[in-house]
Amino acid sequence: MSIRTTASVVSAFAGIGSAAFGVAYHSSSASAPSAVLTAASPAMASSTACDDGRWHGPDGINVEGRPDRFDAGDSGAAYVWHDASGWHLRTTDAARGVHHYTGTISASPGASFTALRLVRDERDDHVWLSADGVLHYDLATYRGIDGFDFRVSACAGARDHEALRFSMDYNGREQDTARIKLGDRKQHPPTATFNVWRDL
Repeated sequence: MSIRTTASVVSAFAGIGSAAFGVAYHSSSASAPSAVLTAASPAMASSTACDDGRWHGPDGINVEGRPDRFDAGDSGAAYVWHDASGWHLRTTDAARGVHHYTGTISASPGASFTALRLVRDERDDHVWLSADGVLHYDLATYRGIDGFDFRVSACAGARDHEALRFSMDYNGREQDTARIKLGDRKQHPPTATFNVWRDL
């Protein structure tokens, strides 16, 4: 595993800043165990009580609940959902060769990412938080499943509004929304960059 800082990232929300999370986790071997990213932050230690409440996506799209199955097909897909244990992103692909699912997730001011954990990670899978608190991912997906889990917390600040912005790409281009499946109903967002909000 290697740790590095990211010098410059454009935030999707004005005012985001969390220097304590300017570190990165990279898998160093195909057999490396999943790990939890830790940092010197009170929000990290108290994450289990801070992600209460349901979330909804654009146009009333449901983002709650794990899909009953991952149906990659020939084109592959990225699945995003929230449940009682936090947020989850998984990528699958049935086509030959490697496919890069990349993107960013930004949190609204006052919120931060906690308990970041890679799932079924391989050598070329990377997930990291930049110095301004933006979560980045680059998942090299073959015929299998890659992904990561995280929680989001606003415990240290006002909880009157909490939002995330996802921006998703596939093989270096904006991801086709047909490849993005949200919640247990596997609904598609209107664009590859979309917001989700927490009901408080």
